[in-house]
Amino acid sequence: MDIKYLIDYFAHASVKFTDVFTKRMEPGEVDVGRTTAPEKCGLVVPLAGSAVFSFDGTPYVMEPGMIVHAGPQMPIEIKVTGHKGWEYAVVHYSLPTEEAALFPLAEQHFPINTGFNTQIISHVQQLIESYSFPGNMAIFKSKTLFMNLLENILLAAKMKVLDSANELMEQTLQYIHEHYAEQISVSNISREFGIERRRFAYLFEQHTGMNPSTYITEYRIRRAKDLLEYDVIPVAEVAECVGYVDCFYFSRVFKKCTGLSPSAYRKIKIEEAKYG
Repeated sequence: MDIKYLIDYFAHASVKFTDVFTKRMEPGEVDVGRTTAPEKCGLVVPLAGSAVFSFDGTPYVMEPGMIVHAGPQMPIEIKVTGHKGWEYAVVHYSLPTEEAALFPLAEQHFPINTGFNTQIISHVQQLIESYSFPGNMAIFKSKTLFMNLLENILLAAKMKVLDSANELMEQTLQYIHEHYAEQISVSNISREFGIERRRFAYLFEQHTGMNPSTYITEYRIRRAKDLLEYDVIPVAEVAECVGYVDCFYFSRVFKKCTGLSPSAYRKIKIEEAKYG
């Protein structure tokens, strides 16, 4: 689930809190033959333990940090895993009938990876407590807590996505640093990491402040500068060492980046080394 679509959904759909309940199951216990509530959507929020929770035959391995959204009247199966009891909350909300066709996410099941987050569990517990009291003030408070819970879930999920993207971009940087001498390109790298090219370029620029092609070029030129400080390595060989098969093209790129030809840069560096 793309977090952007999820945020758009909850930002524009007329979601309305309806109820919340909790359930505890013992290790090894299995619950089958039930369906989700009719005319309601739900967020299954693990509170303790772990279980395999299936919706319409699709299993989700659930524990605190992994929330699952489910649509109305979906067949469910639950199997507790591990040696601890499984405890979870189901937060129900409804959507006006006329909006169902506009927001297909309401009818779907999908995971929301928030990572373990004590604020989410705290908001669920507050919501459970508020819902247990009678009166209009309790109803109003429950509505407010529900929206706060949604905000916390979406923020945590967004941060999880950003953390994952940052980790992936660090891996692509490492790949460039190890393979810059080869004939790599933005397309090669995006295929290597299984990311659509434009998506990769966007994430890379967000992470580094420059597009991938510029980064590869600048990294190669930095490595070329290091090699040019040694008078014994011909310029053509330096070009090959940093991934350029065409020495003349390398010279043009080098001059564009530094304002000097490779030979002129080498001469200056050798003079600097000679006279301190």
